[in-house]
Amino acid sequence: MASQQKQKEYLKLLIRRENREVLGKNWINLWLLAIVLTATFVSIAFSNGSLKYLAMKMDDPFTNWVSISKSYDSSDFNGLRRALNDQEIQEHYLFGDVQSDNYMAYSFIGRNGAVHYLQGRFFNNIDSKLVRAILDKSNIVANSGIPFEKLQDRAFGFVITGEVLKKLGYNESNIPAYIDYLRLSEGADTLGVEMFDGERAAVPMPLLGVVKRLPGNMDMISSRFFLEQDMDDHSYPLDMNNRDYQSTLLFFVPEEISDEEFRGIVQKAVPDSLNTRFDIMEDEKPELQSWKKGRTISVFFNDFDLPIDVFQSTARKIKETAGEKDIKRLFNYRTVDNELSTSQFISINFNSLDSIRAFENFANDNYRVKIEMSQVNAKENFNDVSVMANILSWSMIAFSLVCIILFVINMLQSYFQKVKRNLGTFKAFGISTKELIRTYVFIVLVIVVGAVGVALLAAWLLQIFLSLAHIEKEEGFSYLSLNSLKTLWAVIIVIGSAILTVFIVMKNLLQRTPGDLIYDRE
Repeated sequence: MASQQKQKEYLKLLIRRENREVLGKNWINLWLLAIVLTATFVSIAFSNGSLKYLAMKMDDPFTNWVSISKSYDSSDFNGLRRALNDQEIQEHYLFGDVQSDNYMAYSFIGRNGAVHYLQGRFFNNIDSKLVRAILDKSNIVANSGIPFEKLQDRAFGFVITGEVLKKLGYNESNIPAYIDYLRLSEGADTLGVEMFDGERAAVPMPLLGVVKRLPGNMDMISSRFFLEQDMDDHSYPLDMNNRDYQSTLLFFVPEEISDEEFRGIVQKAVPDSLNTRFDIMEDEKPELQSWKKGRTISVFFNDFDLPIDVFQSTARKIKETAGEKDIKRLFNYRTVDNELSTSQFISINFNSLDSIRAFENFANDNYRVKIEMSQVNAKENFNDVSVMANILSWSMIAFSLVCIILFVINMLQSYFQKVKRNLGTFKAFGISTKELIRTYVFIVLVIVVGAVGVALLAAWLLQIFLSLAHIEKEEGFSYLSLNSLKTLWAVIIVIGSAILTVFIVMKNLLQRTPGDLIYDRE
């Protein structure tokens, strides 16, 4: 019993003395190990952040979106368009969300009177991954985006870029609810409509959102419904030379303006003779809905035979009375069914870029439709970069872990060579090999866990600093990301390697007799 008590005392003494020895002078070994581990965890965090960013880009319709233009040679463009709706072909080439769209450029007038020529694409199906990505929160400027679920295929409205917003004379603090499209409207001046260039009139169009970027360097996008209305050669829905349009009063009123306040504005604007002979009523117009919260309100007069100039003058005075308030006169455009017979583009969203080259061959061989090679090469290059990034990421992590393991092995082997006489002495006092191994495993484990803790804390603080300093790849994507299974596996491997190293080195060393250890006999 006394002998066992002495052995426990020897072990406590061993732990106290050897713990200091293993730590080194001024805990140098702990700090060196912590520095190496910090570099490793920062590398892992950088790898995690980069791979998360790449994964987002690989799943981003901006990256996976391929545009096929219609050529005027012998290609079977319409045949390809029909074939792309086949489920088996979509599954084979790993794509979906196929739609037809058209290109067109239109003139818009800015708040300073300058005219701007904007290029846009008009999508047949507004409910798509691409449009969803365009209106994603991360791509919206100043929260000026209509909720995706409120988008309708049969609706007017445009999504524009921030650059276009500036061209039109606005900024992020005063984004309008509607922008003015210039439409040929000959004769509209006879109805009191203000004209531009002598023949074009401003046609208010809903602004659905302002975004940071649009694919293909476009200025704007819209539903093909707008194009169908504008190109109708029979009813001319967007022609302002229309008595019905000019003899009604329809306004967009922001939600911050109450019905009572708007009524007061109208009351100041109408002629005295009609001051008590008007009413206002909310009039739902989903096709005219914009990004800004508000409602469309009609102003009715009891007299149905009023001349058009009464409506026009009232509309101008309402605008003057409203001042800076974002009240906008709208028009109840009559819509028509005018489906376009042709499309200029097919837009495809690929679920994976692995089959982009095979798809290019499929379109060319079967339908003689050529996809612009720069698109194919760009998609392939992006796919190759993502694969290489994954390989380099894992290689960097493996190299860092090997360096740490070698550092621990070298530290322990160097240390055990110095203290093997002490080990021989303890063995001579009756302490078993098993007890000694267990003791040194505990000592090294405490040091390694301490170094891991310091390293994780340092890497985490660096991640927090970068986030607070807004040093990011993109909004919401930090350069560092510690939250990953890789980090956990790295911790497990480092601790497990240290324990295994102690066990192997100690077992080989303690196979020798106490005398061999004390007198350094081989």
